[in-house]
Amino acid sequence: MRIAFCFFLLLLSTGMEASELTELLEQVKANPQAQLAVQQKQPASTASDFFLVAYSHYALRNKEAALEFSNKALTLEPDAELAARILLMQALTYGVFYRDTEQALEKLKLAEAILPTGNNPVLLALRMDILESFSQAYNQQGKTELAMKAATESLALATQTADKQRQLDAIIMLGRLHLQNNHLTKAYQHFKSALPLASELADQQAIASIHMRLGMAYQKLGQHERALQHFEESARLYQQLDSLSSQINALINIGDSQLVLNQTDKAQTTYNKALKLALDNQDLHMLISVYVSLSELELERNNLDQSEQLLLKAHQLASQVSAQSIKSETALFLVNVFIKKQNFSAAKQLLNEAVPQPDELPGYLKYKHLALSAELAALEQKWQQAYLLEKSANQLEIAQLNDDSKIQLDSLQSSLELQMQQEKQQQMSKEQQSQLQQWLFISLALLAITLLALLFFLSKQKKNRSNKLIQQPQWRSFTELLLHHHGLKTQGKLLVISPGQTTVMLKKGVQQVNSDLIQFRSLLDQALFWVEQDQEFWLYCESEQQSRDLQHQLLRSLPSDYQADCAAFPLHALLSEPMSEKDLDALRELYWYSLYLAQQQGLQGALQIHYYCHQNRPCSWQTDNLRQDLFNAMSLGLLEVHANDISLSDKLQQQLAQI
Repeated sequence: MRIAFCFFLLLLSTGMEASELTELLEQVKANPQAQLAVQQKQPASTASDFFLVAYSHYALRNKEAALEFSNKALTLEPDAELAARILLMQALTYGVFYRDTEQALEKLKLAEAILPTGNNPVLLALRMDILESFSQAYNQQGKTELAMKAATESLALATQTADKQRQLDAIIMLGRLHLQNNHLTKAYQHFKSALPLASELADQQAIASIHMRLGMAYQKLGQHERALQHFEESARLYQQLDSLSSQINALINIGDSQLVLNQTDKAQTTYNKALKLALDNQDLHMLISVYVSLSELELERNNLDQSEQLLLKAHQLASQVSAQSIKSETALFLVNVFIKKQNFSAAKQLLNEAVPQPDELPGYLKYKHLALSAELAALEQKWQQAYLLEKSANQLEIAQLNDDSKIQLDSLQSSLELQMQQEKQQQMSKEQQSQLQQWLFISLALLAITLLALLFFLSKQKKNRSNKLIQQPQWRSFTELLLHHHGLKTQGKLLVISPGQTTVMLKKGVQQVNSDLIQFRSLLDQALFWVEQDQEFWLYCESEQQSRDLQHQLLRSLPSDYQADCAAFPLHALLSEPMSEKDLDALRELYWYSLYLAQQQGLQGALQIHYYCHQNRPCSWQTDNLRQDLFNAMSLGLLEVHANDISLSDKLQQQLAQI
């Protein structure tokens, strides 16, 4: 397909005018089902036809069909403008439905590269759409400067062409980016200028977005009751608009405000509602956010273990998305819990691994990173480093406080016609600012003294903690995800691979083994999700074909001196419905018992295990003596186990017959 792109600029037009295509796209957006009905009567034959069908499927959220028909359109030699439009739709499909930001960016870069230059209104509109998508994608990756650049370029073009809708979208995007980086004055200015446009265009989506961001601004100012009102209004609007991801996001923010206001039971109910919607929608980003918020709720209840388990779920999911800011955020929350549990070595290790470039973090994460780093340095008696880090954190906070003090959100709230009392925020005088800074420096000195006292107290305690993260919570997160996903995707496949690194480690050492497994580990993210458990890698793939392909790639990635064992599990036949986490725990016993039988029957080298059930749920998976039950199932022919295409069950039955 990459070769085909080289020829796009040389191709002739398919015959449909750009303006005509734009009008057809608007019709498809209004009634996508009608376009599919037309296609059934008169099958698509040109690149434009296939693109309209693909766009219909995109509008109906049929992501696989959207990609299939758009790929067909690309093979029919579209002109450069149409090809760029197709690539933009593919980028949106990957970004919105698959949450694959890397793939989305690749498509956007191709679209930008082949889009013709010129001041044609249709081409300018398409260029603005591409720039807006760039801004969204870079924001997902935490690359704020690139996101700002794209949104600013889009706003300049929209202003130049007097395109009010795209102008509104760009202004809101810039406001969001400034808000994320705690530039509240700039964020306020953008939302203030966006509001009249949104009202003029009767754009409910934009108004809901402004409500959401106003809630976030009030949240940062500590005005949580006002924040809650804005979040509730945005959730109501998003529900009317059937914008599920945004509705989930609003619910999470409602729960966060309720938690700060000590409405813990309400917060629990709100989070649970958001969790159900995120699971039903298979929205990884929102699922991560819900788990983080639930962990904060458990932390408030002083349930440290439960908080840690929820954050481990969030952090594992974050490793499956390509947004570095999300990975860093979950890591920082997890570091905070480790510190509270006095697992300082794990906290330090995770802080260094998960946030390799703290200077590139958004403002709110940079402050959290500085504060946690200062706390860890103090606990290690590195006083100079702790002081400098704490000073940097406080300077960042002071800068934000000075910025916050300039904001007057009440006028914007009044423009939104919310039934809330107006409060006037007065500008802090220079004298007040000076007093605030003096107060903060005094607070810093007191904090240093408190840290000294705390360290002295901790030095008297001798509590040894493990240096490694325990695996059990990660395994439990994996099984919970598997149960949720398997209920929706019945064609999913469970796979386990044991690279056999222990034997190799004795010969080559830990460093060489870690180097050997780099390529192996890089392939794991092709699975929907995975976990490492006692040198076993358990993966859940979306289909049997993907399972076979990924298993083949993983085994080939290992050096020749590794003897890797692996197995694939037919989940429905083995466990039936409903499955439980204890059933999934039992599959580990089945795997190791199969390896034991293979060894007992003289099979050497790498083993590939397959299971065949002649009866659904061939044994009692939760029995106290599982191996005896597995033995009985194999002996009776209910469960057949093959290792390297040799039936272990047949050999077992032959051995029994000779007794």
